[in-house]
Amino acid sequence: MYFTVFKQLAIMALIAVVGFSVTKIFKFGKTEQQFFSKILLYVVNPCVIFNIFNVEYSSDRLKELSVAFLLSWVAHIALTVIAVIFCRSKKSELRDLDYLDRIAVVFTNSGFIGIPLINGVFGQAGAFYLMGYLAVFNIYLWTFGYYMVTRKMQPLKIITNPNIIAVVAGIIFFCIPGQLPDIIASPVKHISDTNAAVSMLLLGMLFATFKKPSGSFKEFVLRIAKTTFIRLVLSAVVMFFIAWAAISLFGSMQNIRLISYVVFIAALCPVGMSVSSLAVVFNRDESYSSMLVAVSSAMCILTLPLSVAIAERFF
Repeated sequence: MYFTVFKQLAIMALIAVVGFSVTKIFKFGKTEQQFFSKILLYVVNPCVIFNIFNVEYSSDRLKELSVAFLLSWVAHIALTVIAVIFCRSKKSELRDLDYLDRIAVVFTNSGFIGIPLINGVFGQAGAFYLMGYLAVFNIYLWTFGYYMVTRKMQPLKIITNPNIIAVVAGIIFFCIPGQLPDIIASPVKHISDTNAAVSMLLLGMLFATFKKPSGSFKEFVLRIAKTTFIRLVLSAVVMFFIAWAAISLFGSMQNIRLISYVVFIAALCPVGMSVSSLAVVFNRDESYSSMLVAVSSAMCILTLPLSVAIAERFF
């Protein structure tokens, strides 16, 4: 697992370097960042969601996917409680960053890191259960996450969001016998395969236009360290007990340990690029959010394998 995590982080870094270099050479700015962010959030992500649901239906799989879906909701709600309790600033001028800290704690890079990691460790069966987590992730991102960055709730915009539509359509098509014709499935897959590249190119662009924080640099560093600790360490402790409770409650289910492991790993990935994308689209501090992604991604090479190793001893 250590090598798999390291390999994915190395791939992320190399693509980000390309984004950084191109931005510096061509002097890209806010316009290009917003373009990439909107492509990622409103085109690529819906295709990723729809593509992972394009698998053969079975009633047993649907039952187990429902458990993964339920466990993922519990995980997101628990992470939200942690974020709201611990991501609070004493200084009023720093409280705008609290909202970015909170979504950084809740929303992980469960796509780019989680999919290859779980596929490499557990195979296609594990990747299937990750669909439950990714479905909840996207529903929650465009409700709680949207509210955190805009400070308002607009039900019509949420319902008509391409990501929410993709979740609903994906579940419907999963329950219909057969699979999508190749003329539709192939373009969707091709677009979804660009997820990693677009995400990391955007991260490189954000680094290339990084702005020094207006406040104390020491406070800036300590804040990133605190949020990273909550995201990777405190969350791991909470997720350990959630996984343990799930195994105890659904012990008779054949694949409950596998489902619990998948949700456990997905919830312990570093801060997701969706956080930076939202920051860019809704004019929040994209420099700060990009640092959260980078630092947590570097640290997870230590925390994620260690957390899984500890869980294996008890599960």
